[in-house]
Amino acid sequence: MHPPSRYPMSTIRDQPENGFASQAKLVFGSAIATGLQIGLLQAYLLRRPSSIWISVLASLVFGAVTLFLWQRVFPRLRTSAGSKRPLVQALAALLAMAATSFVVVNGLMWLGSGRWMFSPYTGGDVTVDIEASVIAWSPYIYFAFPIVPAALAAVVGFNQSWWQIFMLQRSEHHAREMAALAQLDALRAQINPHFLFNSLNSIAQLISSDPCRAEECVERLAEIFRYLLKSENRSFVTLADELDIADAYLDIERARFGDRLAVDFVVDDEARNRFVPTLILQPLIENAVRHGVSRKIGGGRVSIEAALQGDDLQVVVRDTGVGIGQGVENATSNGVGLRNVHDRLVHLFGEAYAPRIDSHPGEGTAVTVRVPRLPDGLGSAMVH
Repeated sequence: MHPPSRYPMSTIRDQPENGFASQAKLVFGSAIATGLQIGLLQAYLLRRPSSIWISVLASLVFGAVTLFLWQRVFPRLRTSAGSKRPLVQALAALLAMAATSFVVVNGLMWLGSGRWMFSPYTGGDVTVDIEASVIAWSPYIYFAFPIVPAALAAVVGFNQSWWQIFMLQRSEHHAREMAALAQLDALRAQINPHFLFNSLNSIAQLISSDPCRAEECVERLAEIFRYLLKSENRSFVTLADELDIADAYLDIERARFGDRLAVDFVVDDEARNRFVPTLILQPLIENAVRHGVSRKIGGGRVSIEAALQGDDLQVVVRDTGVGIGQGVENATSNGVGLRNVHDRLVHLFGEAYAPRIDSHPGEGTAVTVRVPRLPDGLGSAMVH
C-alpha cells in the first residue's frame, strides 16, 4: 500500500473555482435577489404576478452585461492611467447599461403592447385606487418582501468574497507545502551520507570477523536505500513501512555496536496500518542511537512503542542513553532531525501535534509523536 500523491493534504481539499464561475455566481445571485425584491413589490402594488418574472428576467440581463464588462471590457482598460482608470470604467459601464436598459424596456413594451418608448401615448388618464386593506397590510408586506432577496444577496456575496480569500490562502498553503517537501528532501540528503558512512564502517569491520553478518548488513542497507528511493513521491506511508525500515536501520547499528545496543518493538497490531508522514521515525531513532546510547558507557536500549490513543496514533521512541544535557528547546532548535520532525508535524496537523520530548540527563530520552486519523476517504485515495 503506497500513497501516490506527493501533495496528499491539498488533493483532498475542495478545488477553487475559476474566476468566471466565481464572478458568475456573484453577479447572477445578486441579480436574482434584486429582481425578486422589485418584482414582489410591483406584483403587490399593481396586482400583476407577472411582474415577478419580468423583473427577475430584466435583472438577469443586466447581470449578464455586468459579467461581460468584468470579463471582456474592464481587463482591456488596464492600460489606462491609474487615476483615470475608474473614470474610464465608469463611462464604459454607463454606456453599456444605457444600451441594455433601452433594449430591455423596449423589448418588454413591444411584447406587452406592440409599442416602444418613443411611440406617442394615445390613452387617457389612469386613476389608481389603493384599498384600505392594502394600506393596512403594507407595513407587513414591506417587512416581509426584502427578507428573502436580502438574505440571498448576503449569502451569495459572502461566499464569493470568501472564495477569493480561500484561493489566496490555498496559494499560501501550497507555498508552505512546497517548503515542507523541500525540507523532507533535505532530510533525505542528510540521512544518506551520515548513515551510509557509518554503515560502511560497520560492514568493513565485520567483513573479516563475521562475513555472513556483513552480507546481511549489506542487504539491509540496500533495503533502506530502496525505501528512500520509493518514498521520493510519497508524503505518507503506513506505520508498518516505517517500522520495517527502522528495523533494518537498527539491525545495522546492532552489528556496529554489538551487545551495547538492545532494541525493543512494542507495537499494537491495529496501529500498523495507520498512515504516518514519510521518514518521521528515522531521525528520532538515529538521534536515540547516535546521541543517546552510543555516548553512554556500556550502551543502552532503544524502544519503539506504538498504540492508538483515541483517534490518534501515538508513537514513542525511547532510549536509556545519556539524555539531553543542553536542554530540550536547544536540542529541538539546533538538531536538524528533531527540528525537521517538529516542523513537518506542525505544518501538517497544527501546533497540538508538535512532538513531546522528555529527557533526564544520565537516564535517557523519550520522544512522543502523535498522528491524527486522516479524514475519511483520504487513506483509500492514497493507496494504489
